[in-house]
Amino acid sequence: MKRFITITILVLLPVLFLSGCLNPSVVTVVERAYEAALMENDALLETFFSEEYLAEHPLDELSIEMAEDVRNRQGTKLMNMKEHRGHLNPEIVKLLDDEYAGEWNFVAVQTDDETIMTWIVQKGESKYSIVDGKKMNADVYLEEVLK
Repeated sequence: MKRFITITILVLLPVLFLSGCLNPSVVTVVERAYEAALMENDALLETFFSEEYLAEHPLDELSIEMAEDVRNRQGTKLMNMKEHRGHLNPEIVKLLDDEYAGEWNFVAVQTDDETIMTWIVQKGESKYSIVDGKKMNADVYLEEVLK
């Protein structure tokens, strides 16, 4: 019996590990968008955003601002990108649930010492897309957005 349990664990452990590694990450979507902006690859950058978001935010301005954010933090790895859901203010969660029908992911990015950029990412039929973004003061973010 012990041998059966050991074999089962040894077989399932890699499967569980690999399934977690293969899940798409919304943080990766945001990180790649910043990398595309830094590389001045507007054609690639455009693919990370919804058409509706790009209709309201000109791509050239978005690209310049995002690339500047990466340079300010000296790389995407130092931008402290993190997905939040359980740590958000319940009022914010309710607003996002109402606006996006419960299908949303919230990613926070530190763009400088005093500023946080928040991105809303949704899963589409074939890819994840950034559908909204807001820049805010870090103190406001800590006091009003996180619980």
